[in-house]
Amino acid sequence: MELSELTQSVCSLLDCETESIVDSVKNVIFSDRKNDILSKYFDLIGGNLQTDELQKIFQYYYADRKEKCQDFTPKSIANLLASEVVTGAKSIYDMCAGSGALTIQAWVQNKGAIFYCEELDDNVIPVLLFNLALRNISGYVIHRDVLTLKEKAIYRLTAGDRFSRIERILEAPEISADAIVSNPPYNIPWSAPEPLFADKRFKKCTIPPASNANYAFVLTALDRLSENGRCALVLPCGALTSAGSDKEIRRYLCDNRLLEKVIALPGHMFEATDIPTCIMVFSHDNKCISLFDCRKKVEQEDREQNGQSGGASHTGRTYHKTINVLPAALIEALCSSAEDIPEFSRVVTIDEISDQGYVLAPSRYIQIDSAGKGHRPYGDIIDDINRVSRERSVLKITANETLAKQLGLFEIAELENNVPGLNATFKMFDKKYDNRHFIQLSKNKNELKIENQDKELFLSLFSIFLPMWKQHVMFLNQEENRLLAELRDAMLPDLMSGKIQV
Repeated sequence: MELSELTQSVCSLLDCETESIVDSVKNVIFSDRKNDILSKYFDLIGGNLQTDELQKIFQYYYADRKEKCQDFTPKSIANLLASEVVTGAKSIYDMCAGSGALTIQAWVQNKGAIFYCEELDDNVIPVLLFNLALRNISGYVIHRDVLTLKEKAIYRLTAGDRFSRIERILEAPEISADAIVSNPPYNIPWSAPEPLFADKRFKKCTIPPASNANYAFVLTALDRLSENGRCALVLPCGALTSAGSDKEIRRYLCDNRLLEKVIALPGHMFEATDIPTCIMVFSHDNKCISLFDCRKKVEQEDREQNGQSGGASHTGRTYHKTINVLPAALIEALCSSAEDIPEFSRVVTIDEISDQGYVLAPSRYIQIDSAGKGHRPYGDIIDDINRVSRERSVLKITANETLAKQLGLFEIAELENNVPGLNATFKMFDKKYDNRHFIQLSKNKNELKIENQDKELFLSLFSIFLPMWKQHVMFLNQEENRLLAELRDAMLPDLMSGKIQV
């Protein structure tokens, strides 16, 4: 159903305006009208319970991309995640559940499971409860911050004759799920819960950087995975190549045989963002890792949407948008055992991953089948160039020319001068050269300034210098204690004789 038509129908059903749909849904699910409204909504959508129709409304009118990075999961990606992990699972956990698109696809494939849905956003919780009750799902909705574990409310859903009963309970259930699906917000900053040393999620490996929670979500999901369970997350492609703490976490995941599969997806799969993403699948005791690159295997689907606001020239117009989708045959292939197929898939050993510095981008390993194509995709090469450039410019040093010469910085300054102007070349591939200055010579007398230009990578760089700094501080502390003892011994006779008055 087209968005404007769907919105008008839902507003008519709930007797509300567009801006108050969420409030009306909240009022309905906790009222005596719940089952009646659910029944009428079931008829409104033609009995199609395999699609999250309310997601369309929430995403267009209510989603917060700026502050909360809310990008709701497209149906074909949700179908892929569900196909990967939910078969035979008795318990399914949807972390950062949103309106429930992933849960719905998991339910389509496994209706007998108990579902655990965890979500923070106040606005989307009523929509999530509505969607679960409509499908007569049994389980829990945990209104909580996944990372800090700060709770707001807990709901239990119990299957009824046709629709789930919803009740608020006091205590959140412990989660140990056979299957986990998640599309968490991408690249958001986070605050680790206190005390961090007592949090078992982060005891075994490096703490994810405060500037980026991608792997904080991964480690949280793994903490809630049962011994024989499987877990699939949608993440930005940058999580496969990012440096610093992320690289150390990838090392931990690979070396401990937790990573099972990586699937590279193209951009233009989401309604509200063009960001390319990937799927990482986790389980236990994986001796090898399956890599898939399906960016050239997707199909395109044309979406129509009538103008929603503005003048008549806008509201009277139908807009078209092309979206990449995963066809059923491709989903089936991605869920099968990987084979060495040029330009599509390959099975690699953990040693191979280690040799590549724990970079997990599938294009780094998958053979290019080509005459005249003996290179990786341009975008991947450019991404690696930008990654190196970013690491090089973590610190910027500004130094007086004379001082720079004394410190041997002229060689580095020459490298700065030789950085090529690559923006024009990168622009050919819709990319931008991520180049920042890392040294600047100054004529200001005695000037020496060191600037941190990248908080995330600085922590990794600082960890190299930290042991030397600690050793130097300990040496100086010992030297200070020695000199204090010398001063004490020198003063003691004079204090005893009265030469020095205290």
